[in-house]
Amino acid sequence: MVRPRPRLLDFTKTPSHLQFNKYVLTGYRPVSTAHECVRSLFYMHNELGNIYSHGALPIIHITLLCFPTVQQAALLVYIFLSAYGIYCATTARTNVLRLRAFVWQVMFRFSLFLFRVYGSGAGSPDSLRLFVIMDSLAMLGGLVNVIQIPERFVPGLFDNWGNSHQIMHVMVICSIIYLHWGTLEDLTWVKNYQCPAE
Repeated sequence: MVRPRPRLLDFTKTPSHLQFNKYVLTGYRPVSTAHECVRSLFYMHNELGNIYSHGALPIIHITLLCFPTVQQAALLVYIFLSAYGIYCATTARTNVLRLRAFVWQVMFRFSLFLFRVYGSGAGSPDSLRLFVIMDSLAMLGGLVNVIQIPERFVPGLFDNWGNSHQIMHVMVICSIIYLHWGTLEDLTWVKNYQCPAE
């Protein structure tokens, strides 16, 4: 016997932690058990596109290739910043705070870019452009999510498809593709690179 999907909620009846986009009016899943969350992979709701759409570690590894102690410390700091960002994002009460949760990670990566350009950081000259595009796409996706466009202009029309949260997920996927391309550039470059003798 096939169990019917749960009745979806409108914005006013959804739990407060999900009420971060007042322009998406319908299609919210009710509070669910783990089993019900798995079942939600197979019926339409306003998060289905997000579920099916979802690194800076290679950048740190290559940039700090000639500084192994600093490299290990940087990896630990970045992991800590990532964990902190996830905590802040999941406890944020607004989209702006959710976006701001990842500012430290962006600043950390930006400092690596500066170290490559002005310091002694290693890496392919061609990969830096790809990594800048990567971060730009991710930040633009976050901004679209905070501004809540296009649903802001026609509330209810983009409840299931095409809302800002889904656009953000697509931009993050594009960002990851640029991360991949930049990493491939670095890996090709590093095959023939020797750290300068101290």
